[in-house]
Amino acid sequence: MHLTVNYTAVILLTAALFTIGLYGVLTRKSAVGILLALELMSMAAMINLITMGHFVHPNPLNSWIFTIFLMVIVASEVGIGLALIVAIYRSNETSEVDDLDQLKG
Repeated sequence: MHLTVNYTAVILLTAALFTIGLYGVLTRKSAVGILLALELMSMAAMINLITMGHFVHPNPLNSWIFTIFLMVIVASEVGIGLALIVAIYRSNETSEVDDLDQLKG
């Protein structure tokens, strides 16, 4: 059995995931919650790029290589973001974004 997915369905899925992530970024006060919402947005963009790559050039090996490359980039982004959040928490004893005023002049 060969399963085919409609391009429009994937676009709607990624648009919904990106919108949920954007809502999370705009409404969360915790830095960890904002990081998770950003991760959801980047995953939606990754799914969209992989789908476009599959429909433009349907060679499965290219899609797998592109997927692994994007997963490595997203994982390193999360690692750096969590390290920054831990460093900010250690210096301020809070991870609430409203309470952080280190960059004010």
